[in-house]
Amino acid sequence: MMHEEEKVCTVKRIESGKTKRMGNQLRVRKTGRILFKYAVYLFLVVLISFFLPRMIPGSPLSAIAGEGSGYSGTIPAAALKQFEEYYAPELPMHMQFARYLKNLFRLDLGYSFFYKTPVIDRILGAAGWTLRLSLTALLLASVIGITLGAAMALSGRGHGAALLPPLLAVQSVPTFLLAAVLQIVLAYKLRLFPATGAVTPGMLPGQPGYLADMLRHMTLPLIILTISEIPSIAIFAYGSTMKIKRMPYVAFARYLNISPRQIRWKFIIKNIMPDLMGKLNIQAIMCIMGSMFVEAVFSFPGLGQLLKNATNYRDYPLMQGILLISCLYGIGINLIFEMLLTRQTRVS
Repeated sequence: MMHEEEKVCTVKRIESGKTKRMGNQLRVRKTGRILFKYAVYLFLVVLISFFLPRMIPGSPLSAIAGEGSGYSGTIPAAALKQFEEYYAPELPMHMQFARYLKNLFRLDLGYSFFYKTPVIDRILGAAGWTLRLSLTALLLASVIGITLGAAMALSGRGHGAALLPPLLAVQSVPTFLLAAVLQIVLAYKLRLFPATGAVTPGMLPGQPGYLADMLRHMTLPLIILTISEIPSIAIFAYGSTMKIKRMPYVAFARYLNISPRQIRWKFIIKNIMPDLMGKLNIQAIMCIMGSMFVEAVFSFPGLGQLLKNATNYRDYPLMQGILLISCLYGIGINLIFEMLLTRQTRVS
């Protein structure tokens, strides 16, 4: 009898090991498919970034130096040399592409004609301001929006639905319009906040009061960006919570007399998280776009202001670099959230 029980246990261990190996193989295959998909996206972005400036008749330099470009006189010889070294228009297309890939691996995105510095230096300098503003706004909007949306759905007798019309009204207002209106009212009329810039002119890092001055300048753009992000997150959280709230297992949990607190946290809130992760994935990208509009209104020294200057002065290498970095940011955010969502779904 004991011998038979040992055989059964051995068989169960073997089957358990096979199941675990199969699960690991499926996870590896799924991860491989995800990475391959984003590698294709990355290649397409690089390909578009390569061909875009070469589709301009003549060359990007002729377009920049043309009438209405915003430059007076001729482009300096040093800028012309930087352009020729980077684009190498005299080489065959395949050699240009090889050179372009080599430059990308060295983080060389070309030379800014307006700022007369490498593009990557300008973008890295501005990206810190944009990420600081947008990610802080996204964090605040996520906490407020998810809490508000879930509370609306869990409120008794459907009273929370009364907040949907105001949220939809705020959501319909473009970010740049909200920024312009609040800038006029709160900064220019009431003088509650600084109207432009990230710091007071002449204030340098390390000086006493620099951090407080930077936070004071950042407050109004942060409020505007947070307000513009809250409605979308709150409405989505409301819909997801209402959907989970109507699930049969929630009704069965009530039938079993499980406490309302446990039902709320373990059966509802926990199960809306995968949907919210997908939503925050999109919001993390949209928040950067909204931040760029706000920066352009407030002359905040982020990517939005940088793109505004590049567009005004037709600084094509700088515009191309901002486009490439923005696309890479979107791909990276999507990849991170998809991997997290896959892991969370597997754990659940």
